[in-house]
Amino acid sequence: MSRSSAPQYTSAHDPSGQGAPDRRRNPRYQLSLPGRFMRADKLDYPCRLKDISVDGAALTTPTIVGVGEHIIVYLLHLGGLEGYVVRRFPDGFAMSITATQRKRDKLTGQIKRLLGRADLSETEERKDPRIPVNKILTLVLPDGSALDCPVLDMSRSGASIVTPVRPPIGTEVLFANRHATVVRHHDEGVAVEFFNDRTEGRAYFEP
Repeated sequence: MSRSSAPQYTSAHDPSGQGAPDRRRNPRYQLSLPGRFMRADKLDYPCRLKDISVDGAALTTPTIVGVGEHIIVYLLHLGGLEGYVVRRFPDGFAMSITATQRKRDKLTGQIKRLLGRADLSETEERKDPRIPVNKILTLVLPDGSALDCPVLDMSRSGASIVTPVRPPIGTEVLFANRHATVVRHHDEGVAVEFFNDRTEGRAYFEP
């Protein structure tokens, strides 16, 4: 991970890619994290974060995307981000970030904490050990539909679920009456991570 005490500014909000004057209100920081993003085709593609602010990010990927595309990105240690492609460059793209002020405030704190760490894991960090569970629990999707899903394993911080429906990585759901985020797809379904604050994400389900 590249670390710097000074914010790094680039011109990611220039759709032409020709280096127009930077009009960002927020500093951008260099931060390297693995992730995946989803396009309109509902498929997941690999990517890696190059730099980020609370209103935009630059990512590298072998996948070619178009300016104006709506995407959902899941980044390790940061979670899900949503926005639009605003610029392409040879090895990736820059995106805007669409978020509430509460989400931006949370993202600011996450970025600062990550910049202060000497090294970061490149894999999902499980806070608690997961144990096999022989239960069927309810998964509620953002559209309100509910599915009764067998549970492969579960801990205080997450669960692995058997389901034919695989919401995109980064999707906020309710599972076992707890707010959670889809963090991984596997052969039998998905893995979810519970929010530490159970009130987090509640606005996602409110009209």
